[in-house]
Amino acid sequence: MPENRLDEFATIFYTKSHAVIGASADLRKFGGRILQVLLTFGYSGPLYPVNPQETEVQGMKTYSSVKDIPDPVDFATITVPSQAVPEVVQECLDKGVKAAQVLSAGFREAGEEGVRLERELAEIAAKGIRIIGPNCFGVYSPDGGITILPGATLPKESGPVGFISQSGGYGIRVPRRAEGLGIRFSKVVSYGNACDINECDLIEYFFQDPQTKIITGYIEGVKAGPRFFKLLQEVCRTKPVILWKGGLTEGGARAVQSHTASLGGEEEIWDAVFGQTGAVRVTGLEELLDTTLAFLHLKPQTGRRLCPIGGGGGIGVAASDSCERMGLEVPVFPAELQKKLMSIVPAAGASARNPVDVGGPGPVPPMLRAVMETVATEADIDIIIVDEIDMTMMMSPGGQAGRPPELINERARVPVDIRNEFGKPVVMVMPVEAIGVETLESEGNRRRIRDYYLEQGLPVYLTLERAARALANFIGYHRRNAILSS
Repeated sequence: MPENRLDEFATIFYTKSHAVIGASADLRKFGGRILQVLLTFGYSGPLYPVNPQETEVQGMKTYSSVKDIPDPVDFATITVPSQAVPEVVQECLDKGVKAAQVLSAGFREAGEEGVRLERELAEIAAKGIRIIGPNCFGVYSPDGGITILPGATLPKESGPVGFISQSGGYGIRVPRRAEGLGIRFSKVVSYGNACDINECDLIEYFFQDPQTKIITGYIEGVKAGPRFFKLLQEVCRTKPVILWKGGLTEGGARAVQSHTASLGGEEEIWDAVFGQTGAVRVTGLEELLDTTLAFLHLKPQTGRRLCPIGGGGGIGVAASDSCERMGLEVPVFPAELQKKLMSIVPAAGASARNPVDVGGPGPVPPMLRAVMETVATEADIDIIIVDEIDMTMMMSPGGQAGRPPELINERARVPVDIRNEFGKPVVMVMPVEAIGVETLESEGNRRRIRDYYLEQGLPVYLTLERAARALANFIGYHRRNAILSS
């Protein structure tokens, strides 16, 4: 990997001066929205609106052409109609602009004329200017002070996750959804048709970027299959790459053609790509974020023996089914350990075989602590999963009767204390049991407890099935790397 992507792409992610070409006072247009978004987000460098029809846009002096700007320009955002884009990019090249993002659509995805325009863009890029897009939402870089087209309110603090997206919609939807889970991003790139900078270039950048520890992405197709395959093999040895591949069904493939006109590929081919490179395959937005949470909060783990703990026999059965379907193990405890656990939980209605059924919702903190301590110290278990359906019930309307807030807070501290004391990974499941409008207050309470767990480094999932899938993805990645390094 000889290219130094950090230096090459510094202009994109940490741009020192920025021209918005097609800037507008009309916030219904991309040129109006992106200028307002940059101002709202707090971009601190020189910002130059460009529009030959205006002398002032959103209170800022406006230039007829990028070539009329008296100062150097590092980066440009282009929002003019597709037919005008090649000429504008050529002007940027002549000005000495190092990189541009083309938000305009109407290229390869739009038919033969669009193909010609996009080919022209690629030819200009080859002369010395890097291009993101066209047909994209652009770049979000918190430390660089720039944000994606609809991202004025995205977090200004950065994090260890990088995300590339061939979809503009997921380019904004993923960081928005992730914000409530405590996931923060080093950079997000919506790269659209990838006439120049493509998924391989961006993965190379994230691989070299010390700020990025986890690489994630939504892709519809790839430009250079052999390069992509070889790159994933190299990157996945040291950094996890979590990919959601769109367009694998017949209907999805048709949608990809009208969206970015990418070569999606057959599912069997992609099965081999994931199987032979070590990239983590996910099949949707929720699984992408769930798996990211596991990599974000858990230490590398190759063991797949789990102990689910919760209240209710049916929940225990479902826990075993979910885990074992994902290739995880829920081993039956030895008789002596079962006997010790049964001395802690109620004599009736409980089970200690594994999963551990504590006899019903709402075990008091000392009981939960004793069960978890026993499992952590005496069971041959790699990960403990605590199903907090009872906690959810305690916070539902009427559920707090006789249960003061101190009790709920004490219960919440138990899994954190066990993880800290014994070093055993602990994963939480906090389902949403009631979804009526009248339960909004209790949902707020549930989320506050969830946020406490996330802040303490315990991943939290809405269902045990989602937890099991995320853990299977996480453990599978580390098991493969352990085999390769042995």
